[in-house]
Amino acid sequence: MKQTDLLNAATLPGFLDGGGEMGALMRSHDWASHPMGEPEHWPPLLKSTLRLLLTSNHPMFIWWGDGLYQFYNDAYRRTMGAEHHPSALGQRGPECWTETWHLVDTEIDDVMAGRGASWHENTLVPVTRNGRREDVYWTYGCSPIQDEERVLGVLAICTDVTGEVRLRENLKQSYVTVIDSMDEGLAVIQIIVNDAGVPVDYRFLEANPAFERQTGLVDAICRTAREMVPDLEQRWFDIYGKVGLTGESIRFMEGSETMNRWFDVYAIRVGPAEEKKVALMFRDVSERIRTEQALREADRRKDEFLAMLAHELRNPLAPISAAANLLQLAGTDPARVQQASAVIGRQVRHISCLIDDLLDVSRVTRGMIPLAKVRTDVKRVLADAIEQVRTLIESRGHRLTVQTPAAPAQVAGDPKRLVQVVANLLNNAAKYTPHGGEIALSLDVDDEHVRLAVIDNDIGMTAKVLEHAFDLFVQAERETDRAQGGLGIGLALVKSLVELHGGEVVAGSDGLGLGSRFAICLPRLQAQEEQHHTQAAAKLERGAGWSALQVMVVDDNVDAAEMLAMFLETAGHRVVIEHHALQVVKRAQALVPDVFLLDIGLPDLDGYALARQIRALPALAGAVLIAVTGYGDEQARQEASAAGFDHHFVKPIETARLIALLDTLAVG
Repeated sequence: MKQTDLLNAATLPGFLDGGGEMGALMRSHDWASHPMGEPEHWPPLLKSTLRLLLTSNHPMFIWWGDGLYQFYNDAYRRTMGAEHHPSALGQRGPECWTETWHLVDTEIDDVMAGRGASWHENTLVPVTRNGRREDVYWTYGCSPIQDEERVLGVLAICTDVTGEVRLRENLKQSYVTVIDSMDEGLAVIQIIVNDAGVPVDYRFLEANPAFERQTGLVDAICRTAREMVPDLEQRWFDIYGKVGLTGESIRFMEGSETMNRWFDVYAIRVGPAEEKKVALMFRDVSERIRTEQALREADRRKDEFLAMLAHELRNPLAPISAAANLLQLAGTDPARVQQASAVIGRQVRHISCLIDDLLDVSRVTRGMIPLAKVRTDVKRVLADAIEQVRTLIESRGHRLTVQTPAAPAQVAGDPKRLVQVVANLLNNAAKYTPHGGEIALSLDVDDEHVRLAVIDNDIGMTAKVLEHAFDLFVQAERETDRAQGGLGIGLALVKSLVELHGGEVVAGSDGLGLGSRFAICLPRLQAQEEQHHTQAAAKLERGAGWSALQVMVVDDNVDAAEMLAMFLETAGHRVVIEHHALQVVKRAQALVPDVFLLDIGLPDLDGYALARQIRALPALAGAVLIAVTGYGDEQARQEASAAGFDHHFVKPIETARLIALLDTLAVG
């Protein structure tokens, strides 16, 4: 600075004293050539405002006069880049801030026109500084500088809050990311009340992505609960309304029949009380609730079943015990002995039937019921089933009517199991129909299906009982004098067996006392399929093309091996027995059997290893390997297949199935 400039600065008025760098700049500025003229001639109001500005540590600036000439302090200077400082001092505001003036010009005009001050928080006003355009957020206010007559300028107090805004945005984004990644549903709702202040609805204001997964409601934002779920239960509005109106948060678990879901919910009021906003964090727990209900129901059924089983076993044990005591008496009349023996025989057969039913249930639940499907005449099935149940029907005085079509009713099925299905349905009808009732058995066919129905005028079933009619261990509720026994497994077996045949069974009833109807639909054999099954059946008939097989039975249980061998020999096959696995391969190479029946639990070498040795020999490559084991689960079947077995039989062997298999091989 020249000495003359220093002298001139020294003569400037005292209101420009101090003020740091900006004070020095104002004192050294060439005001003589500026439209505002020398500082000593400036209006007193400007001088006092400049003194305030220069002594403040807060960013401030002034736009003065109609030209809006700029003055600013050191604190504001630090928010500016080289593009504006120091040239901005004394410059007109619109010329200095060309890139942002359109954002503030209206506001400045309002202040200058005397329409009051303004205030803004966290407002985006971009500026160019340090060589680039920056998005800068400001908290600022513009106040009029005025005397008694008019507004002469604008005093702006401002703070660069970009850092704080960015931090809040980052925190908010982190918050949003967390909310969006949550498995729990999150929603903000606004309670809607009627004129009496009673909650009647609520509107969804916000929701995270999990909201849709947890509720099944799509595009809920800005819509009301009544719009989304018109029949939603009133208790939801009451619960959330209480939270919104009282501010009392709540954690609860509740189900909605309308939505068919259960929810675990935490609800809390957010925002001012008058807004009645409630934040919900929740999870759909329907599956857990249903599982718990199913477990409780299964436990209840288990207890009922055990009580039923005890009752069913005690019933035959009572006459057996009495008959046994009678037989112990000396000098018992031979006629009474015969009668007691007959009682014991009947009751033992009854217990055997119960045990057979239990075993069938076990096989059903493990998927182990094998079917020997052949061409089967359903008319013959009906006749055999009626014969089994005839005694019970006659003893209860029922009238049975049977209607069958003239057309063939052929299916691919296991005759024994299909008879079991129909007999079970007839047995149920006979037991639950009051004495002297009506039972109708009808059979019908169309191009694709064989349909049969059992209709009666029994005690009927409620809708609740119908819903679970085919579940295990379920019996219709009935009076004690109508209790007819049984374990509640017959209909479950019917359903499983029908489905194994590719069919379906349905139950119907108009209510208690109005009878029941059970209808079965099975796939009918088409003409081409019937011919195939007829040809297959013809092949199985002993005669042309059938030849005895050479069979080797390998079992360390001597009695079991010999009995099986005797049975196969009776069926016409040639059989050899081997009790030691280590001798099998040597003997088989000389004999070359067609079929091996291998026990798996052999002491010196298990059946799996033995099967692998047999498969490794070219001379025995065409032999059929049949596994005989006490294990019937899927893992055992897979192990047998992996070892090279062609077939898998569970002890005790179903001899009919085995003979059918060997007969197929004998004509193959």
